[in-house]
Amino acid sequence: MRVIIHADLNSFFASAQQQADPALRGRPVGILKAKGRSCIIAASDEAKKFGVRTGVNVYEAKRLCPQIILVPADFPKYEIMTKKFIRLASEFSDRVEVFSLDEVFLEITDTAWWFGGAMSLAQKLQSRVKQELGEFIGCSIGIAGNKLMAKMASGLAPRRGILAVTDVNKASLLARAPFSEVCGIGYRLTKRLAGLGLTSLPQISAAPESILLANFGPFWGRRLKQISRGEDDSPIITTDKLTTAKSVSRTYTLYQDTTDPAKIKALLRNLVEEAVWKLRQMGLSGRQFGVGIRGANQSRFGHITSKICLDDGRQVFEQIYTIYNHWHWLYPVRFAGVWISLLQSKAALTRPLFNQRQDCLWPLIDKINQKYGLYTIFPGTLINQSIVRPEVNGYLGDKHFQLIDKRIG
Repeated sequence: MRVIIHADLNSFFASAQQQADPALRGRPVGILKAKGRSCIIAASDEAKKFGVRTGVNVYEAKRLCPQIILVPADFPKYEIMTKKFIRLASEFSDRVEVFSLDEVFLEITDTAWWFGGAMSLAQKLQSRVKQELGEFIGCSIGIAGNKLMAKMASGLAPRRGILAVTDVNKASLLARAPFSEVCGIGYRLTKRLAGLGLTSLPQISAAPESILLANFGPFWGRRLKQISRGEDDSPIITTDKLTTAKSVSRTYTLYQDTTDPAKIKALLRNLVEEAVWKLRQMGLSGRQFGVGIRGANQSRFGHITSKICLDDGRQVFEQIYTIYNHWHWLYPVRFAGVWISLLQSKAALTRPLFNQRQDCLWPLIDKINQKYGLYTIFPGTLINQSIVRPEVNGYLGDKHFQLIDKRIG
């Protein structure tokens, strides 16, 4: 029988700030994506006691908890701690899956006995997290025979606690698990299930499969039945098993709407620069380029395909900006995104002679930016503009870039 551990760092962003700043310890803390942002992206345990949750706006957070301390996120700090966390997990198993910035799965079927059993291993992992990451970084752990139940158990475990799923307690855990703690059942699926009167896993288990198939199709109809029974055979996906990146993207939501053409142009150029930087770090280039704009309840998305692969920010921006100009956009802009797809390895491409000089230049620029920080050298379009800097998505949407290319891990 498989033995799987799911380890989850509690209230990670907020706990990391409390660990770094003793003045924040024991006090309600809300993390903002950046200074001036209006949405809480993480809350400390102390803030959660007042009802402050991820996604709450600042006004509501202050209403619920007037004494809350708002702190801008420090993504470089979180990256460093995540690296340490992954390395610690790797000391207990050679089969580790990085699920998100603060969550890992470990297959310990063959290694648990080295540490005196699964429970002993989990306790040792918790102890190492406290030693290496700090006393304010808590870690909840779930132990089960599959990933689904291990993650569910860590969510139901006491803060900084360990919960092992057994034949004795499995049914009761499934009965009391809210859908928010069930991997695979998100917000939209929860609403659709509620529309059928299904609000718990036992209700899904008891529902006729024909109803599930009729409403959710052959895949999800059967998958929901399996989930409701705690069945899961998904493998641990180690870093070397990650599929090659299919696309690279970057999106950003402005603090407030803008109609300033210079700001909109600079934002798109900024997002393109980060996207092509990721491409070059992975040794890739692409030939399909897309852009999306939203604002004032209006939105436009479009893409263009080139005959040749590109990884030069200026050339990619020309493609992106051509699409944007073609729209004659007249509304305020609140959100912008760019993406690059149809990716190919640069090593497999024959480069035009006129690109060879740029191919020699970009490694030098990237090396400087890698050492001193992205946008140490930056496009002239961004002069006197507020630069949007890289952020780490909590669920590591760009896992191939973050993990394969050793930014994290």
